[in-house]
Amino acid sequence: MIRQHTETLCKNLSSWFMELAALAQQTDDSSSLPRLEILLRSGQVVRGSILKVQTSAHEQWLMILGPADAYTQSELTFLSGNEVVALTLLEPERYLKQFVVTPDPKHVGALELKRAAQHVEAELEKNLQLTIGLQVNVNSIPEQARWDVLRTIGFLPSLLSGIASDELGRKQVRENIAAICIEVANKNQTLLIHNTLTLKLKTPLSVSVTKEKERLKSEIEQLL
Repeated sequence: MIRQHTETLCKNLSSWFMELAALAQQTDDSSSLPRLEILLRSGQVVRGSILKVQTSAHEQWLMILGPADAYTQSELTFLSGNEVVALTLLEPERYLKQFVVTPDPKHVGALELKRAAQHVEAELEKNLQLTIGLQVNVNSIPEQARWDVLRTIGFLPSLLSGIASDELGRKQVRENIAAICIEVANKNQTLLIHNTLTLKLKTPLSVSVTKEKERLKSEIEQLL
């Protein structure tokens, strides 16, 4: 991991600004963007994620989306790149795993996958205040595909929470999804039939987990 830090993350501030802005243009889910602490010449620290960079002949202007929590709403900050003296990338390992490094598949046992499915089902109920059954037929999933299935079901609670983030989304999820079925197939396909959301996954995944999450979110919203 140290070698990956030095080879991948060591770059000048201007390059970081452009790279992070490019990532923001590829997603509609701001929660997946790298989180930063930006130190200004004044000593002030700005926290958030870079959404956009505008470059002129002499400087770069940054649009920063601040973090939101249960007590505060997110804020947008506009500042000159010339005012930035240091940038701290929070959770660099998470950044590498999501956007840079494709993790090596690991062995996942049938029991581990069954336990994970039960845990995800409980998380879905906790997050959505709904009972949504998660159907994972472990015996029909090839051993070499279990790792991708495990990673996919792992982000289902946050994915559906994002879809159900407002009253309309909650209504659509509540009325249309009673169960989620995970299958391994020759091509990716998302189906909604008789209140069962079926996710057919082509393995191994050819994109990052973040990209896969965005694909599924878009396809599910089109079905609701």
